[in-house]
Amino acid sequence: MVDPSPAPATGIRARLIALATSPALAAYGAKAANAVAAFAATAILARVAGPAVIGNYSFAVVTATLFGIIASQGLDITILRVIAGDLRLGNSGAARGVLRFSLIAAAVAALLITLGFAAAVATGRVAEWLETDQQALLAAGIGIGSVTFFRLGLAGLRAVGRPVAGQFYEGLGSFIFVALVAGLWYDAQPVSAALAVLMFFACQLTAVIIIWIIIRGDARNWDAAVPPDRLSLSRQGVPIMAIQATLMFQDWLLFALVGGAASAAAVGALRVAMQVVLAIGVVVATGETYIAAKVAGDIRAGRPDLVWHRHRRASLAMALATGPLVLVCIVFPGPLLRFAFGPEFAIAGPALAIMAAGQATKLLTGPIGGLLTMSGHQNWLLRFTIIGLVFQVGLALWLVPLLGLEGAAIAQAVSAAFRNVAAYVAAWVLIPKTPAVQE
Repeated sequence: MVDPSPAPATGIRARLIALATSPALAAYGAKAANAVAAFAATAILARVAGPAVIGNYSFAVVTATLFGIIASQGLDITILRVIAGDLRLGNSGAARGVLRFSLIAAAVAALLITLGFAAAVATGRVAEWLETDQQALLAAGIGIGSVTFFRLGLAGLRAVGRPVAGQFYEGLGSFIFVALVAGLWYDAQPVSAALAVLMFFACQLTAVIIIWIIIRGDARNWDAAVPPDRLSLSRQGVPIMAIQATLMFQDWLLFALVGGAASAAAVGALRVAMQVVLAIGVVVATGETYIAAKVAGDIRAGRPDLVWHRHRRASLAMALATGPLVLVCIVFPGPLLRFAFGPEFAIAGPALAIMAAGQATKLLTGPIGGLLTMSGHQNWLLRFTIIGLVFQVGLALWLVPLLGLEGAAIAQAVSAAFRNVAAYVAAWVLIPKTPAVQE
């Protein structure tokens, strides 16, 4: 008797079917849509408000993000690693305890930092020293808490097994923001830097509320909270926070130096060039955040060989997704900026080409930062980040006064390339290629 059921797909057909039905495809699709929305918002805002407003707006958002990262204390990545491992082992009580501690610790830190930030900016001296818009900086004060709970919430979503939802809600604020900016553009309404900052963080807070409603629903059936080892969580979080804050400080420093050496308009031009290059980083971040919880589980289960398998697949997806964009940024930077943002932003074309060349090293190394962090080797990543910061600060202080935007781009590209290559070498040495246990 002949079995009427169809034969299973094999070879290329099987791989195509697996790719089409993979949750990773949805995750990358959501991330790509998020990047498009953020790009569109910047492009429309650039045409509505001009380079100077873009510069002041960008500096305020980066400043709030930097302080929000500090307030999170690295607990976002810590809870992603720890809670994902606890849930994989069926220990939901421990997961609840870690989540509760992280929320309280981050809330207290965000409140204290916000109060101190608002008091300092209100004097007017900070804005004068940094040569930026005081009202935009004051508006950014609400963003510190928003950034903190946004980062924790995204990590929580991914830790409980919702990586695709994490990708979607990460960009929800961008979708709302671009709609608001487009509406103002349509009505020919003027947009100040302070208004743009307020709209940006109001949109982000909308996503924050929805994210935490989802997490609370998922955690409803967890066991009673088991008190965590708070000292251990803090020790894990501080190096991660230092890494994240250092990376954000690098962008902040470039904006501050360019603003001081040139103008807010030059900062705006640099910002839109970085927005284009950010698309490369977005794809890398997608790979890292999507596989992060799985990598943490693989490590806890004694299967580091699976870690490298996931890394290879994510690296291939990254290369296919960003290779064409890198080529366009290097070969046609000026026309790309002129077309997307307007003729006054084309001055950042050479800077865009330089930064794209530096970020191209990500195509060679893949989403390596997540592997080091999830495997408990974040201290190495911190060392490389600090060395990269030294490179960037030294080069920026030397080259920005001489070369302007191009000097800032060289400093950023050298720092990024060093960190990517060094992190890959460390991961290759530190993370085993064979399983620690036999299944």
